[in-house]
Amino acid sequence: RKEVDRLLDAFFDMKQARFAKMGIANVFGDEGVRAFFRALFADALAEQEPSFLLHGLEVAGKLRAVTGSSRSGKRLICEFGAIAEDDLAFTSPGDFLFFDNIQEACEQGFDLYDFSVGDEPYKRLWCDIEVQHFEVLMPLTLKGRVLATGLRQGARAKAFIKNNPTVWTLTKSLRRKAAGQAAPIVAEDDA
Repeated sequence: RKEVDRLLDAFFDMKQARFAKMGIANVFGDEGVRAFFRALFADALAEQEPSFLLHGLEVAGKLRAVTGSSRSGKRLICEFGAIAEDDLAFTSPGDFLFFDNIQEACEQGFDLYDFSVGDEPYKRLWCDIEVQHFEVLMPLTLKGRVLATGLRQGARAKAFIKNNPTVWTLTKSLRRKAAGQAAPIVAEDDA
């Protein structure tokens, strides 16, 4: 339990710093959300083959990267990850931890290492299989149809923004400025 708390504390701190830098809301900031993840990973420790796993990369006594994964049959799914934005960030601690996680998954007989939803350049560096996900909305009432229309339009707008490199770069820049952060020297591909 202590190790779960140590890894999650580091992860929450890394994500808080990253989200602040990006100018977006910290989805892991709420204490209820944090308690949920603590219970999820701590309870999994009692299982013979834990359904939820945490991994960390420690260098010079400090956690530099953390991943949280789930098991689904012969698939290990990386649900989340974070790196410390410090003097060793340029060495790609997240990539090293992914390599270590993938190697361990192979040794344990998993058929697939899954980076979960979302398209990011680092995922394309590791993966040769892409799974397309589709959202289906089936409104049953007039209110439901109105809500579904709004949700579809929001999803289309988000897809347009993220699939247009110029608009996505501008959006991230505006988001950073709104949070009081300077624009990066090199464009980032983080969501």
